[in-house]
Amino acid sequence: MEYKDYYQILGVPREAAADEIKKAFRRLARKYHPDVSKEPDAESRMQEVNEAHAVLSDPEKRAAYDQLGRGYRPGQEFTQCC
Repeated sequence: MEYKDYYQILGVPREAAADEIKKAFRRLARKYHPDVSKEPDAESRMQEVNEAHAVLSDPEKRAAYDQLGRGYRPGQEFTQCC
């Protein structure tokens, strides 16, 4: 599985508060929603934005993501052990 930087996708810093994440999500949803956007990759971008928001807006998922993602870079593959 490829690592995705959800903070980068939403355009927020790692220390962003919940309201900053929510604002960034809403801004991007208006921009990339397939019913509104004329951009050719709107649907795939909206899926990424939804995925990032689902993880970063939930405190437990965000903590797990931050713990697991420490040290990974975008595009790098996750490796499973054990």
